[in-house]
Amino acid sequence: MLRCRIRYFTDGAVIGSRAFVNQAFTAARDRFGPNRKTGARKLKGAASPAASLLWSLRDLKKV
Repeated sequence: MLRCRIRYFTDGAVIGSRAFVNQAFTAARDRFGPNRKTGARKLKGAASPAASLLWSLRDLKKV
C-alpha cells in the first residue's frame, strides 16, 4: 500500500483531505475541463484502504 501511496504523491499532483484537494482544484480551475465539477478523487487499487481519509486530484489508473 505504501508504494501505491507514493505513486499518488508523485503522479497525483495533490493528495490530502477531500476539502484540501477541492481547494487546490478551485485554485487551478483553469487547468481542467468545463465538465469537471469537483477535484477530489478516491484512491484506488492497493491504496484503497486509505480512500476514506486521503483523496487525490488525479484519478490514477492501474499501471
